[in-house]
Amino acid sequence: MDETYRMLGREHQADLDREAQKWHRADEVRGGRHAPSAVADIVQRLKRAHVVLARFAAFVGRAARAEA
Repeated sequence: MDETYRMLGREHQADLDREAQKWHRADEVRGGRHAPSAVADIVQRLKRAHVVLARFAAFVGRAARAEA
């Protein structure tokens, strides 16, 4: 069960990395109209979302073990 959540976490992190890379490339194409802090803010929010997902997965895993 834990491996399933680890796998989901890795997949989610890969999704977040791809999304951040997409925004970075779009910023380069636009000529950097957005401030670098805006891109850094998006990356930080995506990382924060990953932490929340990992904590939730751990909580669900513990709850499932407690029920078993």
